[in-house]
Amino acid sequence: MNVRFPVLGAAAEGADERSAFSLHVSTACAAPLRVQLRVSRPDVWRLPFAAAVSVYASQAAPRVAHYEFAPEQRSVRVVASSASGACALLSVQNYSCPIAQTLADAATVGQRLTMVHSGAVEVMRREFPRGFFVVALVFPTDEPCRDAPRDDDDWLWGDAVLRSEPPRDVADHAAKDFSIAVGVALTRAQYALAAGATLLLFLSFYVLFGALVLAQRWPPFARRRRGSNDTYDSCDDSNSDEEYSAEPAERAAPTEHTAPTEHTAPTEHTTPTSQATSAVDAATSERTAPAPLTDSQGPFGLPAAPRLAELARRPTRTLRARSDRYLHTLYTVAVFYALPVVQFVIAFQIFLNVSGSLDYCYYNFLCAHRVGALSDFNHVVSNLGYLLLGALFMLQVRRRRRRRKRTPRHRDYGIPAHYGLLSALGAGMMVVAVLSASYHVCPNRLNFQFDTAFMYVLAVLIMVKIYQSRHPDINARAHATFGVLAALIATVVWGVLGGGRAFWGVFTAAHVFTFLLLSLHIYYFGQFRLEKESLALAASELRKGARPAYRARLALLVLGNALNWLLAGFGLLRQSGDFAGHMLMVLLGNALLYMLFYLGMKLAHGERLRWYAWALLAGAAAAWAPALYFFNAGSSDWSTTPALSRHRNHECRVAQFYDNHDLWHMLSAVALYLSFSALLTWDDGLSAVKRTEIPVF
Repeated sequence: MNVRFPVLGAAAEGADERSAFSLHVSTACAAPLRVQLRVSRPDVWRLPFAAAVSVYASQAAPRVAHYEFAPEQRSVRVVASSASGACALLSVQNYSCPIAQTLADAATVGQRLTMVHSGAVEVMRREFPRGFFVVALVFPTDEPCRDAPRDDDDWLWGDAVLRSEPPRDVADHAAKDFSIAVGVALTRAQYALAAGATLLLFLSFYVLFGALVLAQRWPPFARRRRGSNDTYDSCDDSNSDEEYSAEPAERAAPTEHTAPTEHTAPTEHTTPTSQATSAVDAATSERTAPAPLTDSQGPFGLPAAPRLAELARRPTRTLRARSDRYLHTLYTVAVFYALPVVQFVIAFQIFLNVSGSLDYCYYNFLCAHRVGALSDFNHVVSNLGYLLLGALFMLQVRRRRRRRKRTPRHRDYGIPAHYGLLSALGAGMMVVAVLSASYHVCPNRLNFQFDTAFMYVLAVLIMVKIYQSRHPDINARAHATFGVLAALIATVVWGVLGGGRAFWGVFTAAHVFTFLLLSLHIYYFGQFRLEKESLALAASELRKGARPAYRARLALLVLGNALNWLLAGFGLLRQSGDFAGHMLMVLLGNALLYMLFYLGMKLAHGERLRWYAWALLAGAAAAWAPALYFFNAGSSDWSTTPALSRHRNHECRVAQFYDNHDLWHMLSAVALYLSFSALLTWDDGLSAVKRTEIPVF
């Protein structure tokens, strides 16, 4: 056994370099033992700054090196790398005796982590004022660094299809070469610059929004809008209450989508007068009777070419209450979900700081910057975009709602407003900021759902909002929607903590069956039920072999089923340990597909988007593409062991402060904000079109 002991690397001035030292050896063994002592100078004892040194360690001979802080240094980062596949322990210990040079002793002192090919530790001077020891130890087996081997009979047929290699139990290694470097850590000025730049980036959206609001009040811009023949929703986008008060009737009339006999009907462009009020009252009385259906009938007695008026018969107050219930339910769920989360991750951070084991949290150790007791400040502050842009979107929705309340538009025109559901999207973004930041305090296998739970909520609410635009009367209730989300999150927990072939088989079957059932429900406008009569009628329609009654809806559902069958098959074959990421991919994929379908159907029906809606969609696409790339690139992997997760660690990408996952946070926040803004504005061109002329798809 080779054990290294610390001595001063250079004798003090005037001291005798040949002074003696004593060694005390004791054992509990009663048999006589022979002890040989060999004293030599180590090849590497003091670690230089900003220069890598190579050391060699084995199971019987750990290596020890010492680093002393320079006067101006506040913190440094110790980076160790190795080409060997042996499992090792990297320990940072206080500059004092005795040095823990066995695996049992090193597991209780200092800061430590397991590693295979790479590992890094940021060391603060306040914790090691006299410097520190770096101890490299080699495990006798690879079990602490790698997944436990699977039983021989626990094979997955997907491995044979994908030709993936099963995890191997690597043979014991006796030795390992290390390259150890002590590098610079960020200064306070660099922290302030990176965090300040992030704050200014997202505050610039507020500045741009304020500039656009002021520009709408600029007289030349207002005159150009008044002179336009396009349909325009003054309540949604105008900043002048009297802008259209003196506008001629033909200016406020609907465009070519509206029947000529309706040109004299008051629209939202008209300032409320006694004449407009009587017209609204007349329209209200007409709405008490069901809208007449066309002569051509479809299955379940549905119209062959449904229009929005036939699916928007409920009173405005009822629709508003249902929409607001989404926001109120989200508030309730968020409070009861987020408070225990914050408490839980704070306890994790305290435990990490006290224990010193860096294997509890899956950081990108090559780009994790400490601030106070927080070990990974950059992954927390990069969530600022969700918070600020979510609040900005709620401000936009509130502004529209107040203007609509001040200047109501005619009830028979335009898409019904769903401000409560839109506000829930903004509030959901803000909750994502809190939960994602909490998760990144100490990311691990036990709190993975904190990072994705409300991303599921946002993806589902996007689909609900799009569907609600053309189906206001048959939309899902808030409690039912959040009930489905609760079931999804419970399934994710089962998939991550349980998993296995049985789970993936059950989930795949449930995924395909649920989407088929949902497809029938959507195709028949909510009239289909899982009952004998509904099944018989649907089967009879299928047996007729005639052309489908609703080709556009069928096209959407065929695309949706193709996507979901593809995702289900991919998940079944791959059976990844990151089931939470798989579920997020499924939900986001369906949400983006629905957005593309809705946009395509608008264009196919001749509905024009305003320039700002196109700009928002283009910006969202430009943000989503790199965001998804950085999300897949990742910087850690909690579904494997801490040592293997560090294989994905990488240096910072931007400003020596942000890594791939930080860029995902910021870009996805921008993408979500622009996507939500597009949902808010892409139907503005229908504000002066009668609902009897607006198609349902």
